[in-house]
Amino acid sequence: MTTESPPRAVGRSQAERTAASRLELLNAALEVLDESGFAGLTVADVCKRAGRTVGTHLHQFGTKAALVAAAVDALAARRIADARADLEREPRRGAEAALDVVWQFYAGPTFVVALELWVAARTNPELREHLLTVEERIDREGVALAASIAPELATPAGALAGRYAVATMRGLAMRRALYVDADLDAEWRSLKPLLLTTLTAITPEEH
Repeated sequence: MTTESPPRAVGRSQAERTAASRLELLNAALEVLDESGFAGLTVADVCKRAGRTVGTHLHQFGTKAALVAAAVDALAARRIADARADLEREPRRGAEAALDVVWQFYAGPTFVVALELWVAARTNPELREHLLTVEERIDREGVALAASIAPELATPAGALAGRYAVATMRGLAMRRALYVDADLDAEWRSLKPLLLTTLTAITPEEH
């Protein structure tokens, strides 16, 4: 799971040092979460890997649930920013391009980690509250990203089509939790024409 490098420590202000320690904790949380899952993750393990004290964690996040949700939020924001940067370097337009870009958020192992957190949130009200906030922001950013590639997805009918497409992607990506060797990209290539046909049918006035 890709993490972000904190800035160098030379001549940094207190705010910069605080931001760096936060980033180190978030990166460590993602690594431990990927290796051990939510149930196996402990604040002590995260702090040890980050080279920070438990007191630093308490000051920055307070609880395990808040730390994990913040880590997932930071990772999602990073991936969306990377996708936007890729599109600036190599502009793409149309519904098919939008589907391919959004699919990348579900194609990797990151989604399996998110899925595990959803399951854990069923019986963890604090985690659920944090994740709902994160999911709402990710959904908004994802919709805006897709609409910037395919403007028809910004219409009410397009938004409905987009939700249908995302539900299909999530269902396909869930297979990775059990079928670790499944070629999901090949399955995605088979499903994509059906989704494009559906998008065209739902938003005929835009085509």
